Amino acid sequence: MNRSNPMTQVTDWRERLIEAVIAETVRFGYAGLTIERIVRRAGATPELFHSEFADKKAAVEAGYESLFERYLDQLLQACKAQPSWPSKVKVGIGSTLDMVAASPVEAQFLTVEAMAINDDFRQRVLDSRDRLARLLVAGRAEIPHGAELPGVIESALVGGIAGVISAQLQDGEAKHLPALAPELVEFTLTPYLGREEAAEVAGRPRPPVEGS
Repeated sequence: MNRSNPMTQVTDWRERLIEAVIAETVRFGYAGLTIERIVRRAGATPELFHSEFADKKAAVEAGYESLFERYLDQLLQACKAQPSWPSKVKVGIGSTLDMVAASPVEAQFLTVEAMAINDDFRQRVLDSRDRLARLLVAGRAEIPHGAELPGVIESALVGGIAGVISAQLQDGEAKHLPALAPELVEFTLTPYLGREEAAEVAGRPRPPVEGS
């Protein structure tokens, strides 16, 4: 006779509650999120909820951390096999846009709803973006003038991409994001490689030469 593993049951309930937290936050916003709504969607009970989380704030924090770490792991795995830094950037941006298009609710939780919760949570989101920005710093070693680039360039690039994603999500256009990959790859690589080489890596037509 098969017996269910108690640890597996605990993990399953926690995951179901986190999924419910994410979905209900996107649907109602943090202000409209209640424990009652979370447990109803998860098919759980208030007692089960409180065995995992102290309150809704703790549940939202757990949801954000779980979702971001999962995204970061998938991102790093996608980039791992690429032979060069520019190709890692290209694949990383493409994978990110594909993930957003495939899971728009989760993406909206990470990029839109989390920023609107409060100042502390907004800082948590910005700290996560800083982790992504640090992945771009390796690009400075690719070019002779890397040390001369502004110190904020990586944060600005990540913020720009996040802004595009947020706007598309809010307009209900997440499915169109993968088509923007070449533009965003060129945008990201241009400060490091120059416009012409960035366009080539991105797979876009080369920019016209002035005076031609």
